[in-house]
Amino acid sequence: MFFRLKHSKSGQVLQLLESYRNQEGQPRQRVVVSLGDAALSRSDWRPLASAVQKRLYGIDDLFPPEHTRRQQNWIEMILRRIDEQGRWGALQPLGRASQGPSTEVDGVLLEKLDHSESGLLLGPILLGLQGWKQLRLDEACKEVGFSGAQIEAAKASVINRLVEPVSENALPQWVRQTALGDLLGSGVGKADRHRYYRVSDLLVENRERLEGHLRQRQGELFDLDRTILLYDLTNTHFEGVCAGNKQARRGKNKQKRHDCAQIVVGMVFDREGFALGHRIFAGNRHDSTTLVEMIEELQKAAGSAQSAGRALIIMDAGVASEENVRLLGEAGFSYLVNDTRRLRGRYGEAFLEEEGFEPLPGRKPGQEVKVKLIEQPLSQARPGQAEGPAPPEGLSEFLLLCKSPRRGAKEEAMLSGAEVRYTEALQKLQKRVQGGKLKDLEKIQRSIGRVQGQHPRVQRFYQIDVNKVLCEGQPEQFQLSFRRKDQACEKERELLGCYVLRTDQAALAGTDLWQLYMTLTRAEDGFKALKSDLGLRPNRHHIEPRVDAHVFISILAYHLLRFIEYTLERHGDNRCWQTIKRVLQTHTYATLTVPTKYGEIYRIRKAGIPEASHKQIYHLFHIDWKNLPVKMTVVKRKSKTTL
Repeated sequence: MFFRLKHSKSGQVLQLLESYRNQEGQPRQRVVVSLGDAALSRSDWRPLASAVQKRLYGIDDLFPPEHTRRQQNWIEMILRRIDEQGRWGALQPLGRASQGPSTEVDGVLLEKLDHSESGLLLGPILLGLQGWKQLRLDEACKEVGFSGAQIEAAKASVINRLVEPVSENALPQWVRQTALGDLLGSGVGKADRHRYYRVSDLLVENRERLEGHLRQRQGELFDLDRTILLYDLTNTHFEGVCAGNKQARRGKNKQKRHDCAQIVVGMVFDREGFALGHRIFAGNRHDSTTLVEMIEELQKAAGSAQSAGRALIIMDAGVASEENVRLLGEAGFSYLVNDTRRLRGRYGEAFLEEEGFEPLPGRKPGQEVKVKLIEQPLSQARPGQAEGPAPPEGLSEFLLLCKSPRRGAKEEAMLSGAEVRYTEALQKLQKRVQGGKLKDLEKIQRSIGRVQGQHPRVQRFYQIDVNKVLCEGQPEQFQLSFRRKDQACEKERELLGCYVLRTDQAALAGTDLWQLYMTLTRAEDGFKALKSDLGLRPNRHHIEPRVDAHVFISILAYHLLRFIEYTLERHGDNRCWQTIKRVLQTHTYATLTVPTKYGEIYRIRKAGIPEASHKQIYHLFHIDWKNLPVKMTVVKRKSKTTL
């Protein structure tokens, strides 16, 4: 066999051909397979043609040649294309050389049974495709103008991000190593990276309509409550400078990657953890400045629930500035927010009083939490309150004072560790000053400021003094000393484990408010899944539209993930997606090779029989595994011909 590049009016076609002699002994050639405009290097033509021929005729090499990973991928792809077309027939005896008598059953040579491509991933992909189907994303893509091929490419991109995130550059190869070609059609395996780049651009162009469709469809499927909304932010960093992306900026990074440019992603979730909308901000934006632009997303997410009453927005302390609380009220929302730790000292006396605190019911030993609800007039100024018109007299907000011994122990450990690190840094600086390595007062003060800036949590509990040491006949020297402010430190320790929630909801009890605020962990779980499981971090794109598309594809994959996990939760199964994926990854597609004594070879490509653990999951999602696509080709020996 050999490759030939055929030229035509429509372009070039790479063909694999085979030479033979007809009945009259004349040399002839026939096409084994056409590969279109495949970008196969000429240096690979001969070794690949030889390898494909040996695989087709079942010839084993005593010393098989070593192929690169890229060459091996081409060999598997060419063999798969030959099977799909099903037109090739052998011109010489088929199968491997016989090692002795072969057991024959109804014409099948049992010793020569074989299988290949037995690791093509199926199980997790089936679940992802079922989520796509139930969310009716095919219909949504058609409504915004996607063609059939674009829908299949979008489906492959999102399923990949759900199952095993890779870049668009590696996506075509990943698709060919899975059962997506069997489930979606062979066309998806022929797509190159450029098609996936183009479809990612189309997805982000239609972001608002697709997110609107998903909000509506999720509500229909699960009858979700959209009167409680969660708003939180995360960031994702880049590998590289990203000079072409105006939103890529250095800022406070939650993964401590302050050396990398990043973007900030703001997302709205409902109380069950379903994503309802998102916006992308510059990497140096402070969390509290993003809410102005997110008001529109919150209104879309609330939908009809907002028209029926005031939807409740739950936010963390970093977003809950006084200005943002006022904006929520003007937009018709209620709020439930967390005050920062630095403001809890204002309620120190109330925290120290045991009267009025009630324990949350159902908490395990060691996880107890006590809460106390108090009312405070809005006209009462708070530290750090934004300038603006004074709130009307007679309006109040409600404060939920919370005490958690478990949280207190955690904060104690953090504070103690911070103190140890801070005092060690001061001791090193002290030795430098006393050893005469730092002699200039201005440099000493800058070094002190640098150490204080590196330890903001505890530096306020220590007094640092720099005194001049006068020694006759000696150059000017300084002495650095520090002491702990025990009273301030002990006052801080009394409030460890205490925190304050604020709300304008008068009808809710303290225990209900605390339970509602804890749903914010759904947003944290969502971000964890996006960054750890769905390829959001790091972002390897540099151009702004592609960065936005990368984020949106991860969010679409999160919609599928949340559909899967929530469906399991409703059936009492609390396994996470990673666990489900590990269980299902052993269910695969394979190609069986069945030779017969009549010179024919049957190549049957089908899914394996699922195990009991697989069937249990498929049953919950109503997946019909019995009718998965099966493909069979028959390779017949051409009679009356010789090589």
